[in-house]
Amino acid sequence: MPQDNAHLAPRPKPVGIIDIGSNSVRLVIYSGVTRTPIPIYNEKTICALGRTLESTGKLNPEGINKAIDTLTRFKTLADAMELARLDVLGTAAIRDASDGPDFVCKVQEETGLIIDVMSGEQEARRSALGVLCGIPTADGMVADLGGGSLELIDVCNGKLGNHATLPLGTLRLAETISKEQKRGMLSVNEHLAKHEWITGVRGRTVYAVGGAWRTLARVCIAHMNYPLHVLDNFTLTGQQAVSLFGLIAHLGPQTLKRIRGVDKSRLATLPLAAMMLERLVELGEPNTLVFSIYGMREGQFFKNLPSHYKKVDPLISAAEDWCRSSGHDPRTGYEVFEWMSELFPNEKESNTRL
Repeated sequence: MPQDNAHLAPRPKPVGIIDIGSNSVRLVIYSGVTRTPIPIYNEKTICALGRTLESTGKLNPEGINKAIDTLTRFKTLADAMELARLDVLGTAAIRDASDGPDFVCKVQEETGLIIDVMSGEQEARRSALGVLCGIPTADGMVADLGGGSLELIDVCNGKLGNHATLPLGTLRLAETISKEQKRGMLSVNEHLAKHEWITGVRGRTVYAVGGAWRTLARVCIAHMNYPLHVLDNFTLTGQQAVSLFGLIAHLGPQTLKRIRGVDKSRLATLPLAAMMLERLVELGEPNTLVFSIYGMREGQFFKNLPSHYKKVDPLISAAEDWCRSSGHDPRTGYEVFEWMSELFPNEKESNTRL
């Protein structure tokens, strides 16, 4: 039978999340408190707050002004949509910059928004919860690459294990590598080598999260002539990943520009993102690499769900919601399912779920 009795419930109010990253500031508004986060509005602005962090220790002055303008606009949109909840999250750039606290105060004074500046551990855990929101059976390591940091965390049986936050974001590394590529690669290797638990992903799965790696997935799909242009759960074997990323890391910007659907704002750091994921796969030796479109924002969404929602299967719940939205009662589907089940007595559990 349906997993809840929501077929007669009133339409939920939308909820919103503002993610202030090292590269972009994004507002995502979801349809409401449901098991599967369904975005109904999604807008981002490239502010590059973390562009000067490595060289000055401070936020990019131009980015500060652009971010405040963007946040003012996002606050107006959120107010107009009468959200049930709006979370404002700050990540590595604000956390690590010496003038990060000043930025937080300025944003509150000018927009009224209160930024929750997350620690590295909190950011890693949000990313892992985001993956678990879409893949409850995830087993391996979640790797979330942002502009200011790389978050790694072990996931198994719905529980979160070892984690690490490394200063290996694409904006930070781009600044270092532009001066000396060898030094940049040494920095990557040194930071990863400090965390021996990464090798515990051997034979399991690495879940790649973040805009840079989503763009990388698009390039892989184009290069392979893959028939489905769907990023979420796009999967490569470990060997495929190393081979493809080694090739992509050496592609020029003109070649990358010709690939359909690639975010032009990420072209400059795409080879660097490919090199980073290639190194992580070589070190961890996973069987598979899975790209997830769910990350920190979906993790925040999932964290705030009532406990009974978190236990529900996201695929089944989404199907029920689609059924209700078309004016039908999901119980009809269950009756048909039970009537048909005797035709498939030895079916695998994964096929029964589908």
